[in-house]
Amino acid sequence: MENTTEDILLWQQIKKGDINAFEKLYDIYADVLLTFALQYTNEESFAKDAIHDVFLDIYKYRTGLAESVNVKSYLFKITQRNVLKKHKASQKIFSLSTDYDSVILKELSFEEILIEEENTLERNSKLAFAMEELTEKQRTALFYRFNEDKPYEEIASILDISVESSRTLIYRCLKELRKKL
Repeated sequence: MENTTEDILLWQQIKKGDINAFEKLYDIYADVLLTFALQYTNEESFAKDAIHDVFLDIYKYRTGLAESVNVKSYLFKITQRNVLKKHKASQKIFSLSTDYDSVILKELSFEEILIEEENTLERNSKLAFAMEELTEKQRTALFYRFNEDKPYEEIASILDISVESSRTLIYRCLKELRKKL
């Protein structure tokens, strides 16, 4: 993920204390980060709190922020850490490993947790980047199908296309995403 010119300018303005730049950065990334955070917790209020903490820390420590940073990657990484840290505080993280005859629940080591976090972050970053390359109509169709769990008929009605077209649209989106990932 590369910085956009807008991200770089906003970051520089935030470092100087520009509240409007801070608000704009929040507006740009809050929804995407919420969707990302919800992959780690089912509680929306928990995810929102973690994201708000990220932005509060950015503003609070703005003078000490690095000059050159990949803003999007930074936001995703810090959001993930915040959610996992809060989640870990509320419960232990366990891994489910299966052995053909039995199911074993084992506590993960700190290193295993970090490796899982990094793998998940990389996978999610690639997915977010690939999603940005889709058209608005494609993203909307995927959102309704997988976030809202709407049937193809309802998606077709919303997008004003035929049911077959909605199925084809979603199939092609998924095919394109798999190819990019």
